[in-house]
Amino acid sequence: MHLSDRGIAVAAVRYQDEQPVLSYCEFAPATNAERPQVLARLLAQAPLAGMRVSTLLNIGEFDLQLIEAPDVTPGELRAAVRWRIKDRLDFPLDEAVLDVFPIPGQQERGRPPMAYVVAARQTQVKRYIDALETAGADLCCVDIPELAQRNLAIRLTEDARGVAMLSLGPDAALLTLTCGGVLYLAREIDVGYRVLEGAAPAQEGKAGGLRLAESLAPDQQRGLETLVLEVQRSLDYFESHFGLAPIGHLVIAPTPMPIPAMLDYMGANLGAVVRQLELADILDVEPTTDRTLQAESLLAIGVALRGLEA
Repeated sequence: MHLSDRGIAVAAVRYQDEQPVLSYCEFAPATNAERPQVLARLLAQAPLAGMRVSTLLNIGEFDLQLIEAPDVTPGELRAAVRWRIKDRLDFPLDEAVLDVFPIPGQQERGRPPMAYVVAARQTQVKRYIDALETAGADLCCVDIPELAQRNLAIRLTEDARGVAMLSLGPDAALLTLTCGGVLYLAREIDVGYRVLEGAAPAQEGKAGGLRLAESLAPDQQRGLETLVLEVQRSLDYFESHFGLAPIGHLVIAPTPMPIPAMLDYMGANLGAVVRQLELADILDVEPTTDRTLQAESLLAIGVALRGLEA
């Protein structure tokens, strides 16, 4: 379940013959004032009644840092990390909820071990817990968008050799780089689909790439240029810092409205094969899920896959 400022997305995933199946998916627009009633209505529906619920924080509600992991035993890692990042937080350490997930295999490649640290204010996490439990949810975890997107990306066939996945919200994009089921890099990019809305594809008979700018408004061109630059920087960082083969595939998640120029432009200007994500690449889809529903429910689907990937 994903609670955003646009509404509530809910998805239910189950196994059938060892294959995940999206058995329920809905997005309900809701203001903050409407959220308690809408949440209670969604949780009371027959397909969801009695199911355990996972949710996630939104970008900006937590801090995510990639650090060199302390040389301690797994049981001591969380405590050691607390002291390592205490001076990097903009709120007191005793008000923080922390989690850590190491990036495996780095020592075997002769590189220092790395780990991601997630820190959020206790009060922020408690707001989600209280809202869901008040609505009657059997809450099992509070996750983050980076891990929800990872759950989607690692089910792509390209993940075996490494894949970049890009999803665009209204005002920001989330990029994840995974390989072999491991999240190696996650970045937020300050470009969302609002600035790209209405961007046209390359005109027939004209080259793609930078010439596509002829059919774009200046802010659309700048947005696409920023996406290309930041994705390429991330691909280069992955190659130079993790000792793995370069990632050659970028999969772009659906947006509420088609942005054909984005695929054209990024395909022409990135050193990677670019394609659109189809939910059927990841799991069997039972309900009707049009582009808008897929875009609004993507992270809800990703967090629902958490139980299957844990």
